[in-house]
Amino acid sequence: MSSRRSRRKSDRRREAEEAVRQLSEILVDCLQSNTEIANNAASQILSIGKKHGVRTDSSIKRTICRTCMQSLVPGKSSRVRIHSKTIKTTCLRCGRIKREAIELGSEEL
Repeated sequence: MSSRRSRRKSDRRREAEEAVRQLSEILVDCLQSNTEIANNAASQILSIGKKHGVRTDSSIKRTICRTCMQSLVPGKSSRVRIHSKTIKTTCLRCGRIKREAIELGSEEL
């Protein structure tokens, strides 16, 4: 009986990972053009991740505010400042500040 339950749980987790991946693609595609769809995708990514324990990619995490569950578009809905060895992203809707360390030698941001 326990193997049946764990199999169902693994199936749900796999489906949740697939859903998060598809929603991430939608979020990236609609980030600049349609913010309403991007905001909806961002909130669904966070809710699926919390419910099923699915982690999102770090590049997607940077584009979502965890407080107001909305997408972050630099210049439109967020302010990005680079201070000494840190990137400071401020959500313009709720005011949440996210600080991220800059790794020396990394080219992707």
